Amino acid sequence: MTNELNDLPSQILDSLRSLSTIRSLSHIERLNLRLLEADVVTGFGQKEVSVRNDNRTRVAIVSLLFNWPSTGGGIVHTAELATFLDRSGYCVQHFYAKYDPWQVGEVESELPYPTCPIAFSENEWSLSNVTSRFRLEVDRFAPDFVIITDSWNSKPHLAIAMTGYPYFIRLAALECICPLNNVRLLVGDRGQAKQCLKTQLATPTVCQKCVGDNQHLCGQLHVDEREFSQFHIPGYSDILQNAFGHAVGILAVNPLIATLCEPYSQAVHVVPSGFDPDRFFGLQGFQASRPFRFLFAGLTEEYMKGFHVLLQACQILWQNRQDFELHVTSDDSNQGHMAPFIRYRGWQDQDSLPKLMAECHAVIVPTVAQEALGRTAVEAMGASRAVIASRIGGLPFTVADGLTGLLFQPSDSSDLSEKMARLMDEPGLAESLGRSGKTKFSSEHTWDFIIDRHYRPLLSKIRTGT
Repeated sequence: MTNELNDLPSQILDSLRSLSTIRSLSHIERLNLRLLEADVVTGFGQKEVSVRNDNRTRVAIVSLLFNWPSTGGGIVHTAELATFLDRSGYCVQHFYAKYDPWQVGEVESELPYPTCPIAFSENEWSLSNVTSRFRLEVDRFAPDFVIITDSWNSKPHLAIAMTGYPYFIRLAALECICPLNNVRLLVGDRGQAKQCLKTQLATPTVCQKCVGDNQHLCGQLHVDEREFSQFHIPGYSDILQNAFGHAVGILAVNPLIATLCEPYSQAVHVVPSGFDPDRFFGLQGFQASRPFRFLFAGLTEEYMKGFHVLLQACQILWQNRQDFELHVTSDDSNQGHMAPFIRYRGWQDQDSLPKLMAECHAVIVPTVAQEALGRTAVEAMGASRAVIASRIGGLPFTVADGLTGLLFQPSDSSDLSEKMARLMDEPGLAESLGRSGKTKFSSEHTWDFIIDRHYRPLLSKIRTGT
């Protein structure tokens, strides 16, 4: 462990060595110390930020793997979190890495809040240099607290780099719990989905072996990011537990993830992702008609999304009836999925997806992985559409079975086809599920609710030192 710590930048080592001293100070004393330091620290920021002339609570959001626009739920949440905190009166700045070989930091449209992209060349792309550069930029901003997002296995290193600031680690999925793919998904010998129940926090040796055995199942970015994060060094588990232990809180998107983190953190908070209600304004209401239109909003080739399960369910259903269509947000008509019930609709951006949902009668989320929330399911509720979803991961917390949607056994195409047939035969049920889903969306999932219910109390506690 000592050798690994010695490889960290001297600034972070100094912070770690003085951690007990810093934590003995009151919050106000720590804030005053940061305000004084902010006058003399220089870095690579995009703009100067006034410290003393702004009494708003200051929020630094730190991301290693951010791009915009993005369809990834975690990244969308990061951008919208910054947007709506900014609109709610907080002083926000988003710090993210820009590194062309990984294609991260590619922001192709203007973000509606202050940002600080931190560019790195290939020669500069090392863990010690990245963490020190992030620290320099955050010091210039002198935040009241830091939220660490979109960083996978590098999250604990960024957390340690923020030593001295109250920081939250936000888990949009099973990052830091599953180092393989963030969803604890394995694939059996016959191509079947297998669910892992281990965690990097509790069984680091088992997880390291799993990564070694199953790395071929990962995308290249997962492989590169693990190497960058020094995941395989003997002391990585200690660094991870230290980062969790010193966080003022872990923000978990569902209760299952929160339970896994509780033994390793001072405080764990279940904070679901928020959604912009304006995206779902003025959509057409439910209209019973034939053919009954189901929607799959995802990539057909992404195994974890479960399109193969849905395709088989549709084939079972088609043998007995042909009064339905499956609309797919993909252009995969050249990949062999040319069944007569499929309608390819192409990729949908954040504005067009709710409109497409409203054109359909129900939305299907057939994931075979332990997804944290099921963003598509919440969006379907925002569009007043019934959801049929796998009973796995965070989806049972998102979709109330029999109230806002129907749940089926993961990977069970027969069960899924039965749920689809039920909605086709009972259009009144499909309409009522969608209506209840809209009520749940409006009362529990909008950004105004998420900020008032979760973030505002947390920031108030930190701000006042309580």
